[in-house]
Amino acid sequence: MHGALHRLKHLLREWLPPSWQLRLQSWIPRRLDKGRGAYVHPSAQILGMANVSIGSHSCISEHTWLNVNHRNKGSVGIRIGDNCFIGRRNFFSSGKCIELGSYTLTSVDCRFIGSSHVSDDPLVPGIAAGTTADATIRVGANCFFGAAAMVVGNVEVGHGSVIGAGSIVTKDVPPFSTVVGNPARVLRRYSFSRRVWIDADKLGQGDLDANPDEAAYLGLLVAGFPAIAMPLVAAGSDRGNL
Repeated sequence: MHGALHRLKHLLREWLPPSWQLRLQSWIPRRLDKGRGAYVHPSAQILGMANVSIGSHSCISEHTWLNVNHRNKGSVGIRIGDNCFIGRRNFFSSGKCIELGSYTLTSVDCRFIGSSHVSDDPLVPGIAAGTTADATIRVGANCFFGAAAMVVGNVEVGHGSVIGAGSIVTKDVPPFSTVVGNPARVLRRYSFSRRVWIDADKLGQGDLDANPDEAAYLGLLVAGFPAIAMPLVAAGSDRGNL
């Protein structure tokens, strides 16, 4: 089946005008790498489907746009882990890669901007100048992004962190942090030894030593919540009301 589709695409490129190529190619089914029980709302748009991976039991809500700018064969431009819930109207624009760890939760209108239009030469229109490809956005396991939160550039968000609504993250965030503002700043961090969130400037070395690394933390999450039943009613208005 895959070979037949490949031959059909080749014929489209060879014999049909561009307008008909686009129209007919939109009818050809594409394969998306998604795990068992994953759900992608029909209104979500994925550009670069062959370079996107969605983990098991994850949910992509309505009007979300996953845009892989540099679609290199065999590479993953956007990777979403297991048991993730991506809220409505989220936008992903990948440079080198955007990777969301398992158990990530995003609210409405969140954005992950890893690529921008090249603007080196003002005599070249932005739409024709191409896009940047060097930035990697990596989000650790079990992070929560409030409404309209944004991550921009080459950034790592540590596992177990909370990004406040409307915050714009432009620098690395340490694990188990609560950050707010534009630009986002760390307000609190979680101490496993004290079992409480505390002011960031009061976190001692003993607190840091007691906090698990990401692999250990993810192991605890998987042991407690191996497969989360996603609230699909929140994924789109077509799912009805409660």
